[in-house]
Amino acid sequence: MTQEISFISAGEDEKEAISFLLKFVEEKFLELGSSPQNKINLRCNDAAQANELDQKLWEDLNEVFLAHKISNDAKIPSCPVEISYPGIKVKNDFSTLINLNPKLPPDYQDYDTVFQIVIKDNASLQNQARESFKQCKIDGLDPTYIN
Repeated sequence: MTQEISFISAGEDEKEAISFLLKFVEEKFLELGSSPQNKINLRCNDAAQANELDQKLWEDLNEVFLAHKISNDAKIPSCPVEISYPGIKVKNDFSTLINLNPKLPPDYQDYDTVFQIVIKDNASLQNQARESFKQCKIDGLDPTYIN
């Protein structure tokens, strides 16, 4: 059951949001430590965005080695950080969801902590994030917004 859900402003376009996300996931990974029950699911919009994020996590992080994989890559064993997107099966053993997709997944309440990344594009992405915020309220949660 979700104990904390935060909507976090992360720029005005996808490029800014991904730059923010790289720093944010590094920070959360270090906060959570290496305990096997503290796994992070990074949820993207689609396979192309997941591949882009996968590449950037290997190339652009300087402070930490962040073992990660795209969730449906069966050649690589489970990692503390896995990247997913709608349409692929994901194990339900993550404590934290960092959602770049503006829509919450149906199982979002199964995570202890949810961070919804908000792209303030004054258009569809921002409106979808607003709808997700409203859905949290309907589901009885008390989301916070961090600008």
